[in-house]
Amino acid sequence: MSPRLPYFDQPEGLDPEGCRVYDQIHQSRGHVVGVFALLLNSPSLAEYTAQLGGYLRFETQLPPPVKELVILTTLREHLCQFEWAAHETAARTAGIPVSLIEQIKAKAPIAPGQLAGVNAAVLIHSIRELIEQKRISDASYRALTADFSAREITDIVALAGYYAMVSCILNAAELAAPANRPHLPEPDRHASPSNRTLTE
Repeated sequence: MSPRLPYFDQPEGLDPEGCRVYDQIHQSRGHVVGVFALLLNSPSLAEYTAQLGGYLRFETQLPPPVKELVILTTLREHLCQFEWAAHETAARTAGIPVSLIEQIKAKAPIAPGQLAGVNAAVLIHSIRELIEQKRISDASYRALTADFSAREITDIVALAGYYAMVSCILNAAELAAPANRPHLPEPDRHASPSNRTLTE
């Protein structure tokens, strides 16, 4: 199924501004796929998002396992199939055990001590709270401060927010995950998100 929005994984069809931003993204990442191929419908947004994403993915001081735990948890909470397909593989490369990835995928409780050097249980629970409850509880925040500096917590929360935005764009465009790649359970597409009508 084609995505709802035009998908610019090639520069054809872009205006001069779009071509310039396409070239920037292609040069920095080696390709233009997924969320950036969709964001090129708004080239300035694609440009600024690429800058923020570049910092959060490649320049932040967070260790790779921490980054991938935050990303996977955020993607799971938002049921973002396309991005999960890439990041499940990235998480394994970062040293996250398959059993822990499966617990995130299943939204199961996370037992402590599963990843050396990282309190995965506290990190995952805090991100789940932030997304589900729109807050991090005092107890969870205190636990975070035992493991992370103020700068690291700021980057962790920003990373979750960034991938929430990525998820919203990919999900709204209904960009499917590549075939034969890791995927999340499919949501109930017949469930209504609310009782409100489109005219309210």
